[in-house]
Amino acid sequence: MAKAFKSNKSMSPHKLRHTYGTNLVEQLGDIHLLMTQLGHTSTTTAALYTNPEQEKAKKTAKLLGERRTNYLEKD
Repeated sequence: MAKAFKSNKSMSPHKLRHTYGTNLVEQLGDIHLLMTQLGHTSTTTAALYTNPEQEKAKKTAKLLGERRTNYLEKD
């Protein structure tokens, strides 16, 4: 899979696995499903795929972008 990914970015099996796990948690919010999918036996290990601070930053950036767009459209 990593070889099939054609991009200037480096890709490894670890990055693919981590991206899958992160996206799974972000979209479904189910830590137990993540544990099953990745073979973890501990919620502590599975929690490494969640980053609440990063999620807050994404939501804030999105809201600021929307406010900026709305402001520019008023002119």
